[in-house]
Amino acid sequence: MIGTVDSAALLELVWAAPLAALVVTISWGMVVYGTARAGEARRGGRTGAAALHFGVAAIGGAIFTTAIVFGLIVMTSKG
Repeated sequence: MIGTVDSAALLELVWAAPLAALVVTISWGMVVYGTARAGEARRGGRTGAAALHFGVAAIGGAIFTTAIVFGLIVMTSKG
């Protein structure tokens, strides 16, 4: 039995999957980096730097959460 292949969907997958992996990886890296550096700066008494790094962690967390939720919505929607 020969099945049909939706080539447009396949081509979309070719660029969307690596992009999603890159966004999730970089945003989680921002969370880890920002959290670690914020703790280090706070212990060193540099509150301005700690706040800046905490902001990086918060932005990374927001991007990460948004990407995961968007991915779940796309996967569960009927196309």
